[in-house]
Amino acid sequence: MSWSVAEVGQLFKLAEDGAISREELARARQLHELAPSVAAWRQGADRLFAFGGVLLLGAAVVFFFAYNWADLHRFAKLGLAALALAGCVGLGLFTAPAGTMYRAALLAACIGTGVLLALVGQIYQTGADVWELFAAWALLMLPFALLARSSASWALWLAVANAAAIRAFSQQAWLGWLGALLARDAVLLVAALNLLVLAVFESSGERLLAAPRRHLPRLAAFGMLAPLALGGMMGWWEREFLVVTGGFFLAAGTAAWVYFRLRRDLVILALALFAAIPVLTSGLARALPDAGGFVAINLVALFVIGSSAVAGKWLVRLNREDAAK
Repeated sequence: MSWSVAEVGQLFKLAEDGAISREELARARQLHELAPSVAAWRQGADRLFAFGGVLLLGAAVVFFFAYNWADLHRFAKLGLAALALAGCVGLGLFTAPAGTMYRAALLAACIGTGVLLALVGQIYQTGADVWELFAAWALLMLPFALLARSSASWALWLAVANAAAIRAFSQQAWLGWLGALLARDAVLLVAALNLLVLAVFESSGERLLAAPRRHLPRLAAFGMLAPLALGGMMGWWEREFLVVTGGFFLAAGTAAWVYFRLRRDLVILALALFAAIPVLTSGLARALPDAGGFVAINLVALFVIGSSAVAGKWLVRLNREDAAK
């Protein structure tokens, strides 16, 4: 037998937590060396070079057009971008499905779709807003992400979809993107989008990902809790944001219960707990009669330190209990 990289990491983690003794770890080493095999190193290097190469080539295409913009005819620009996109799709067609090159090629196709859309918008000045570009990009790359079943492709799609949602509300915002994040409707829309993505990947992750991992649910949970926490902090001070404050406690409480009781995920549980601390801190600061006084400031500081310490200690204990199972 041979230990996988994940199994070796789990063994060392158990030994560090005291769940297994040195003798038990030594017996595991006698079965097989506790070091990555040649095949594991090759697989890791294969993924690193494939996806790193895709990202570098995508950046190279963008910089090529930026540097040679004035010297290229518009048809040459569109033709080169379309050729690059077709090459990525073709590479995916002639490689093994679900393989590293297959997923890397479709990730490159996702990036190439955005480059082509940006070129069309720059050349023809269609008048479309930036959020429409992001929305179209997310829609057009969706088939590639579905075919790739790769965490990298889905992470890019999620980032672009969030950018479209935020940018759609930044047109009248007084601080652009930051102002959009401070708009109540934008907060609720972005949170709802990420909640939908979280629900989809929790229920259908095995069908959407070739190797189901927890990256996408955690990213979606962060995308849901972060804007709600920002709006929830403002809810103590601005009446129109009270609905966001209530929505935050509902979302954070539900997430904490689900990922503690039903599907243990300490990362999302930590997100819910540590997002609640600034929201509660803002409420405490609002409730104190002399918010700017010496006593009030120290009370708020003690609350932040104490609540963070309690949450951190509890999460560490849960992590050790899970490792010992």
